[in-house]
Amino acid sequence: MLQKVLNSADDVMIWGEHGGFLKQVAAAYYFNLTDKEIEQQILKQNPVAQDPNLDFNRLKINKIGYSWMNWYSREEIDENFRRFIASFFNPVEMTKTHWGFKEIRYGIEDRVMEMLADLYREARFVFIVRNPLDVVASQVVMGWSGTAKHLAKDWAVQNQQIIDFCRVHEDRVHVVRFEELASRESNAIPNLFEWLGYPATEKQYEILDIQEGIWKKTRKDGRAHSEMFSRWERGRILKAVKAQKRALGY
Repeated sequence: MLQKVLNSADDVMIWGEHGGFLKQVAAAYYFNLTDKEIEQQILKQNPVAQDPNLDFNRLKINKIGYSWMNWYSREEIDENFRRFIASFFNPVEMTKTHWGFKEIRYGIEDRVMEMLADLYREARFVFIVRNPLDVVASQVVMGWSGTAKHLAKDWAVQNQQIIDFCRVHEDRVHVVRFEELASRESNAIPNLFEWLGYPATEKQYEILDIQEGIWKKTRKDGRAHSEMFSRWERGRILKAVKAQKRALGY
């Protein structure tokens, strides 16, 4: 729903999920920046880092070996990773000015958000949060693997990383509550669009009327999915998410 709301703005393209492959990209990016041999042999000692047209056969070097010879420096590492990521989400054929993606797989044992903040200094980050009981119930109904307690622990870990990221990048993040976004009576959409610099119109509110996804999986008794949990199960879930739930105002 948030993805559709954002895409309703002119000149914006927010792509869908991509399997979380940027986890591996982030690992490669920070490996290039933290590996001691790369730092010493390439980024510090390489005398021809700015010459990709090097005549390798005529080069005579006494202090370092040829085995670590590369053309790139610290600046090229950043630029190359920026280009690689943009090649997936901002192809040359696309005419939209602002681009991004929606992904639910980041925030558990990865540095993707940190990498994107480092590489794209003008980027904005929009996070959507939801009552953890409803999140876990939704995941159970959709057939996610793991027990409710396991899913709750993952929610806590992921949202803690989001909370920590928001503290560091306070001026670059906007948090939206699902419950408020889904309500026409709230100011969630106007506040979000004002922060992004877009005018909010009825076009965004029309999206709220679209019924799809988990909303199609309604209970026969019309009650909330979270009521599937016993008092004991609810207690275990709430214990696992206690700190993050409080931090997010639930």
